[in-house]
Amino acid sequence: MGNQIIEDIKKSIRNENPVTRLIMVNVAVFLLISSLTIIYLFSGHSLIVGSLEEAFLRNITLPLSIQRFAYKPWTLITYMFSQEGLLHIFWNMVSLYWFGKLLSYYTATKKIIPLYILGGIAGGLVTIITFAIVPMFHSYAFNNLIGASASVTAIIVATATLIPDVKINLLLIGPVKLLYVAVFVIFIDVLNVASEANVGGNISHLGGALMGYVFIVQYKKGRDMSKWINRFFDWVGGLFKRGPRSTMKVAHKRAIPDEEYNLNRKASQQTVDEILDKISKSGYESLTKAEKDILFKASNKI
Repeated sequence: MGNQIIEDIKKSIRNENPVTRLIMVNVAVFLLISSLTIIYLFSGHSLIVGSLEEAFLRNITLPLSIQRFAYKPWTLITYMFSQEGLLHIFWNMVSLYWFGKLLSYYTATKKIIPLYILGGIAGGLVTIITFAIVPMFHSYAFNNLIGASASVTAIIVATATLIPDVKINLLLIGPVKLLYVAVFVIFIDVLNVASEANVGGNISHLGGALMGYVFIVQYKKGRDMSKWINRFFDWVGGLFKRGPRSTMKVAHKRAIPDEEYNLNRKASQQTVDEILDKISKSGYESLTKAEKDILFKASNKI
């Protein structure tokens, strides 16, 4: 199983998979934070290194009071790519990898990064607003928020909302429907808020969960909430393309007749549908390597 995960990650990197991109950004920021901490310790608690580390964290973590957030609006984005603690990043990235990969098979790879960002934004804003209007949480507004948990929760709930009956194999438990996984995640977050354990973090998870649900509800109605984010990325990508655009128009002629092309396309879609039915009945791990490759290629065509 470990070798299969490594092979999947290598393949994702070669194909510029968005899930892998998100993991790489999170790991890079985590290593930067960890490096500053290690340098601080080995330098004998140098004031310069300590001030650098504090300044860096202060400018990437999300302030949870409206007044402080107004001076650092960019942290609504940066906080969701920052992790604190090895277990924190490990579980977030494992969950992002499995659920992000599964969701991309049933929708498209271009939905993952926008949903991740929207989930993080929703989680951050819900937390800030809650701390501002609920008196019992006013004292928590002096804290900062860090971590990808709201974004990852959005992807988990989105996947469960889209394909609630699909089963995944959980360690020591066995096959469990995605619906029950999502309900359990939300239930734990609600309990933690009630017990005032990591209140900011757990409220942000609930905000992310809400965004994941709304995203898929709108997706089923034909409304793509990821469209404007993807357009923005395309615009930014266009700024870095070198050279003037060519005005030459190239006409592509299909090598096979339309009738044969449509038959091949229909057969390909039927194969994908059969694989998705197999996942629904037996779980993703029941697929052969060839079936996983077919799904991976199909998801990247959308």
